Amino acid sequence: MHNDKPKIPYDDPLRHRKTPREMLKEPICTECEACRDNIIQVRRDTIAVIFVPGIMGSKLKDPKNAPVWNPDSSSFMAGLYMKATPDDRYKLLIAQPLTVMHEVTKDHADYPKAEERGWGSVAWSFYGDLLTSIQNWATPLKVLLDLPVYAFGYNWLESNRVSGGKLREFIHTFKAEKVILVTHSMGGLVARWALGGDEAGDVAAKVLGVIHGAQPVHGAPVAYRRMIAGQEVDGFFNIQGMLGAKVLGPDGPSITAIFPHAESALELLPSQHYRTNDGRREWLHVQDPGSPDGLQSYPKADPYREIYARSSHRDFWGMIHGGWFQPEPLEDRALGRVFHGEATEADPESERQATLFLNRLEAVRNFHATIGGYCHPRTMQLFSSGGQDTCSEVSWLTRDVTLTVARRPDDMRGDRDLRDRYFALRHIPGILERSRGEYSEVRWVEADGSHGKTVPWDTPFAELDRGIREGRRLILLRVSDFGDTEPGMADTCNLGDGTVPLSSATGLQPDCTTWGNATHTLPFWQNAWHSTIATGCPTNAKHSGFFDQSSIQTTINTIHNLCLGWLREEYD
Repeated sequence: MHNDKPKIPYDDPLRHRKTPREMLKEPICTECEACRDNIIQVRRDTIAVIFVPGIMGSKLKDPKNAPVWNPDSSSFMAGLYMKATPDDRYKLLIAQPLTVMHEVTKDHADYPKAEERGWGSVAWSFYGDLLTSIQNWATPLKVLLDLPVYAFGYNWLESNRVSGGKLREFIHTFKAEKVILVTHSMGGLVARWALGGDEAGDVAAKVLGVIHGAQPVHGAPVAYRRMIAGQEVDGFFNIQGMLGAKVLGPDGPSITAIFPHAESALELLPSQHYRTNDGRREWLHVQDPGSPDGLQSYPKADPYREIYARSSHRDFWGMIHGGWFQPEPLEDRALGRVFHGEATEADPESERQATLFLNRLEAVRNFHATIGGYCHPRTMQLFSSGGQDTCSEVSWLTRDVTLTVARRPDDMRGDRDLRDRYFALRHIPGILERSRGEYSEVRWVEADGSHGKTVPWDTPFAELDRGIREGRRLILLRVSDFGDTEPGMADTCNLGDGTVPLSSATGLQPDCTTWGNATHTLPFWQNAWHSTIATGCPTNAKHSGFFDQSSIQTTINTIHNLCLGWLREEYD
């Protein structure tokens, strides 16, 4: 049967073809057309959301495609790292080239585009809730906008300038009108280099906005502390924390096997821009071994030379312990020659390795100097304002223990053979060897007042007694514990998310005027005196699990406001 009903041509005046931005402007039809049928065609624009994870948040594999880092498998991580020696860690993570591993599992089954969007490259156990919450977000904006969610996994052992360059290329591949970056922790440094580092070009113009979660904007002193004490454990009975520390690195040698060789890790050290929670430059406090009331605080000006390029054999608070270095220990003489300009003969290989580290440290200084306080014009900072004990400052505490050793209990000095139980320094009450993210050591102070070498924990009593008779003293040195407010520290020293201090997480100073007419979309700081527009939003989340439901909802709200402001042409 022939259908005489006329077809509406594509260019019929009643067919309204609109862009998403036009939909929010003038009325769809005039009053005289209101009684007639109207057809609205909307060509959805695309705004892509790209998530950039933090350090250790991307999966890695070796040249044979075997997994080397996969936080989603606790059994794999425990089997590979629980009993790993520092040498094992170096061989796994530093001595071989690593690449990002993309692994789509049953966890991604409900998301058929997970593989092409890179979801398998990041730790699902850390970031799965964030990715799926944004993807599943039921918002009317999706009538006008396609909002695909991508994950950008990267080799977190490479410099953030390398990863930032790759992120820059990744952004340029999108045909989307705009992209929004969401970052966690060190991912913020990757994003800031991509947009504001060398050769950034006009990539920032394609970015609608950036949402930083728990970013160490100017570094975190915990990076220095872990180089010496290892991964901290929160609480004596924290079994999960103890297991986590075993995997990540339970002591200084385990961390030193990795950090000095990985520029990305060194880029987490407090930079020349770092300030404490109360605004001071000095975050490292050192008690005078000869006078506990004497206190020196660093850096005075240059943390790289004053702290990081210092050898512990010469300055006990120096970051580098040559004996812990991989693949071979660094000679004290080589460190003295390279770090401190001493005229000593040194092993050529040790000198070469020390020079390589110093060059790496200089590259880190330049990285910090380049990104400085840069941030994208439309930046939102999410951070924890308290509730988690945080290492924003570090103290070295000293105590003379000469008399403690000399007057040890009689049952430890008797003629009986107690070598199976009491035979060395480690068994003297009050001078216990520290572990599980804590650190202490004992050093000789020579008769002339100069600092001597570290005393091994298994030093026999006879040797200790002989040194004391010769006029030498024994000094116990200890790194401050998490949650303690030690000499030199401010009352606000513990504010932060457990890893990143409050001062560093809020270190950026975005200009609210760059949000154009959309400043109404920004949150307000409110107190008893005034209300102020802010480009930051606090939570109480812990760093390792920062994107809890509160942070996720804040992220989604910010994405909504960015998209709505763009649709209304309140900014470019």
